[in-house]
Amino acid sequence: MFRSGITIVHIAERDHVDPGTVSQQLHGLGLTITQGHHMVEQLPLRYSPQFIELIDNGPDAILRFVTDRVWGISATELGRQQLHAFYEFFQLHHKGVGVKEIARRLSLHRSTVAEWREGTDQPYLIRAVTDTLPITLRPGWKLLPLHLSSGGNEPSDWIQVPLKINSFSDVVDVIHQLHPLESTYGRATQFGLSRTQIDAMRIDLFGYLLGIMVGDSGKQGGQQFRYASMNLDLQLTKKKQSNEKLGEFVMLCANSVGILMERKLDKKPTGATALSKEPSDAFRWISERSPLLAWIFSVCLGLSWEETTTTHQVRMDWIFDTPSLFRTRFVQGVADSDGCVKSYEVEIASVPNSHFMTKLLQSLGMTTAHVAFEGGEPLKTRLDARQASALPIFNEFVKSYRYQKMLSYSKDCYLPSRLSLRLASKNQSLK
Repeated sequence: MFRSGITIVHIAERDHVDPGTVSQQLHGLGLTITQGHHMVEQLPLRYSPQFIELIDNGPDAILRFVTDRVWGISATELGRQQLHAFYEFFQLHHKGVGVKEIARRLSLHRSTVAEWREGTDQPYLIRAVTDTLPITLRPGWKLLPLHLSSGGNEPSDWIQVPLKINSFSDVVDVIHQLHPLESTYGRATQFGLSRTQIDAMRIDLFGYLLGIMVGDSGKQGGQQFRYASMNLDLQLTKKKQSNEKLGEFVMLCANSVGILMERKLDKKPTGATALSKEPSDAFRWISERSPLLAWIFSVCLGLSWEETTTTHQVRMDWIFDTPSLFRTRFVQGVADSDGCVKSYEVEIASVPNSHFMTKLLQSLGMTTAHVAFEGGEPLKTRLDARQASALPIFNEFVKSYRYQKMLSYSKDCYLPSRLSLRLASKNQSLK
């Protein structure tokens, strides 16, 4: 009768005995029961048969599955403890043990056990499994979440990324999985760009963003508590008003690949800037922290977490096999960040990538590009201003103070016809 759901009190009334007698009988059967309790059918786990089959293999199998499929995930000590606790919960639930008893045995709150059962809240390693299990993975690729929230407990918008860039098509395939934020199109109007143009330029805007990351933009993050992730912190001096438009264009590029980036309060001068003769506030933009930016830093730029773009060479040989327009946008990102114009010459402070930048410019037909040595060290890349104008080496939508100065040294600039021809050709192929 008890197993059919009748309470101890009702059993006692039916048999005309004291309820305590019924409890003693049930205790004798090995059940921990108090008066008023009755059997309740255990609700089923709300997980797929594939997940149940996987977790039945044990915590180690789950961990191998996650690390084999998810890029940049880290199994912390706490994460491992949660994984083992979830496995014990799974085993006890399978045996028909109730929520309250599972919570007692595993030292968990009852609400946690109920949420695990319903799948509404899960340990982050388990969440990574349930999110990615239905996805068919390409060989040599892994999955990463574009966005993180709740300290990495709630990853979202999963995409596939290669462990190594083998060809330009790998980059294209990644971009095609990303979706521009709606704010991208509104922001594009200040640069005279339509929705159609932005959609056609998204791959090249990604190239520009890569160049900015090689330049002066701060890249905060790396291997974090649960997922590898980074954010961009762009600070540009207010001494040059065109820097505001440059920052807005970088924000446009980030938004075009689904990364939230916003304008922040101007930053007051600090450190060496504060001690300079003419200290100045800085325009500032900061992006969300995203595993995608960490993947760009690690795989696209080829840097390890302890390295920086200021002190270490990028490993980007793959870029030499990309279309010329993509290489141009990349060069523009670096030049808009680290370039300057001097007497009929454009210079990029490309430490420690002077040889790389020189080779890249030469691949674009910039025959005057060469490495400039100072004190015997290769510190800069230089080229003729007229040739730089023809590329153009500074972005023609931003039209920064560098861009304007470069044009002043190149009276016979044939920039519009050359660039328009490349853009027209690309747009026609897309149609």
